Amino acid sequence: MGTEIRKMVLKDLPEIIKMEKELFTAPWSEYMFLEEINNHYAYILVNKGNKEIIGYVCGLKLFDELSITNLAVKKEFQRCGFGEKLIKSIIKKLLEEKCFKFFLEVRESNQPAIKLYEKFGFEQIGIQVNYYNNPVENAVMMKLNL
Repeated sequence: MGTEIRKMVLKDLPEIIKMEKELFTAPWSEYMFLEEINNHYAYILVNKGNKEIIGYVCGLKLFDELSITNLAVKKEFQRCGFGEKLIKSIIKKLLEEKCFKFFLEVRESNQPAIKLYEKFGFEQIGIQVNYYNNPVENAVMMKLNL
């Protein structure tokens, strides 16, 4: 399957919101995605053939740092390398903009995601107690310096 990464736009939101609700117990609102589209970094990975959205990544850049605020891949495409593709693309794009530090939080129970981030060199730098709701759970704080 051929894929491409492009900026997220308003017409993507219905599919993004649907995916968000299917994947997360505390999904982002449409407003939160609008903020990412208008003010930050929001990209989607799409199937070139049928234009289906496979996943997305959002981030907030401040000087030479990017906080990855949301990353998701549709359930049927998980563990197929698409999360990796999204991370590679956002890092590559931001390196071109002289951004060398990347941060994120991930649920403590989400071991597949933690392992994926560690594969890219992210290191655990702390725990944020009771960071997530529905269910309440700690967040692993991670950092990558390039």
